[in-house]
Amino acid sequence: MTKVLFVDDEPDIELLTKQKYRKQVAEGIFDVLFALNGEEALQVIKENPDLEVVVTDINMPQMDGLVLLDKLKEANPAIKTIVVSAYGDTNMLRAAMNKGAYDFVTKPINFTELGTLIEATLGLCRNIKTSLYTYQLHLATAFPPRLDLNYPHQRAIVLWDAFELDKEHLIAFGVSVLPSPIPSELAASIIHGLLRISLQENPELSCEAFEKKLSLVNPSLKAHFLISQYHKGTHAFSFRTRGEFKVTHRVGEDEASLNPSQTALLNLGDVVILEEMVSGTSLSLSCLK
Repeated sequence: MTKVLFVDDEPDIELLTKQKYRKQVAEGIFDVLFALNGEEALQVIKENPDLEVVVTDINMPQMDGLVLLDKLKEANPAIKTIVVSAYGDTNMLRAAMNKGAYDFVTKPINFTELGTLIEATLGLCRNIKTSLYTYQLHLATAFPPRLDLNYPHQRAIVLWDAFELDKEHLIAFGVSVLPSPIPSELAASIIHGLLRISLQENPELSCEAFEKKLSLVNPSLKAHFLISQYHKGTHAFSFRTRGEFKVTHRVGEDEASLNPSQTALLNLGDVVILEEMVSGTSLSLSCLK
C-alpha cells in the first residue's frame, strides 16, 4: 500500500489523522505513518524507501520543516512534500515552495481538502516516474552542493545538468526538447549528451554554434536550451539562452530578471534561479563561500 508520512510535533495529530483517513486506509488508497520532528521523519523514510508523500508542519523542535525539505532531497528526491503552516505566514510558505515543496495547506487543517490533495499528489507520483524522470534524478545526484533542482509538478521533457569545468568554473545548463518525429525521451538524451560534451570541449560555445552542430546530427532535433557559467573566485554569473528560459537574481526578498548580456556579481546568500518557463522546472544556484 502507498505510504504517506505525517510530521508534526503535536501528539494529537496522529489520532486525529487516523480517524479522518480511516476510510482511505481501509480501502487501500494509502497508509499513514507518523513522526514528531524532522529527525524522526528521516529515520522513517530510511526504513520505508517506497514512501511517496510527506505532509509536514514547518515549526517543529529539533529539526523544522524547512530543514527537512533540504534533507529530503538527499534522502529521496522523488518524494513529494506538502507543508502545513499558520494562516497568513507567507514568508514561511514562500521559503518552503522555494525549497521544493509540492503544495501547502494552512491551519486549521481542512482534512477533506488535505485528503483530496494527498490523493492528487499520489497520482502525480505514479504518472511522473518515466525513465527520463529517473535519469534526471540520477543527474541531480552529481550536482555540486550549491545547486538545487526543483523538478516540475507536471510532466515535461526538460533536463538539467551541471559540472565543474575546473577548480574555478561551474557550468550549468538546461535542455527543453521540442516536438519532432524522434521520440521525446530519445531526443532529450541525444541533445543533453551532445551539449555536455560540446561544453566540456568549448565552455564558450555559442547558441548558434550548438544549433548547427545539432542539425548535423539530425535536422529533426530541436530544443530550447540555456547555458550558464559561474566563477567561484569572483562570484560572477553569466548565461546565454535560446528559447523558453529565464534567469532571476534573488537578493534577500528582492528579485530581478537578468538579461543574457548581463553579468551578475553574487554575494554570500544570493541565489540565481534558472527556469524553464513552460514547465516550471528550475535550477537554483546559491552563492557559497
